[in-house]
Amino acid sequence: MADNHPSKQELREDRFVEWILDTADYVRAHSQQFITGGAVVVLVVAGAAYYNMTQADTRVEATALLSEAMIADDNSQAAEAIAKAEQVVKEFSGTPAAAQATLFLANRYYAQSRYAEAQQYYERYLGDYGDLDVLAFAARTGLASCAEAQGDYREAASRFQEAATGNGGNTQGAVALLEAARCFGLAGDTASQKGVLDQIAREFSESPAAARAREELAML
Repeated sequence: MADNHPSKQELREDRFVEWILDTADYVRAHSQQFITGGAVVVLVVAGAAYYNMTQADTRVEATALLSEAMIADDNSQAAEAIAKAEQVVKEFSGTPAAAQATLFLANRYYAQSRYAEAQQYYERYLGDYGDLDVLAFAARTGLASCAEAQGDYREAASRFQEAATGNGGNTQGAVALLEAARCFGLAGDTASQKGVLDQIAREFSESPAAARAREELAML
């Protein structure tokens, strides 16, 4: 039996046609009022309304596709999860789902030891979405972890310090500084390691991070 139900695309096209026809009818009925160019305003308003409607549809589609990626990931279908997340990033750029998909891809590539690709997506997240979302901390520490995994301990320490700067005064900042101190230690830079541990002890004096920093200082 044939399916007589209209597709989503057909519904969108029908709604768009309705907007155009309604606008044309209105302009014809009020032609004298729009001789000086006012008709353009009506067309712009109609177009803006249709744009908002399609933008909402786009967000729904992006979220649905991201959900499919996460379900595939939960089912240990890594290749499919990555493919769907990449599709979200490519086809729905600028949406909240694309932001999450970008960080999702960075984390998955990191887990597969594909550090160059992970770094690319962490940097892309920060460049495109970093100022809008608290997950920027995760992206910055992700970049630090990529550097550490590749043996660039000084770069890792610097990245962790950057992450702490963006989250100064809170627990995340203290944890990032502890990681920075650890990486300076791995790089053999004891002076910088001590400097960061001293900073933690001063700026987060009542926190568990400060207690740990003081313990590590006592061992150096």
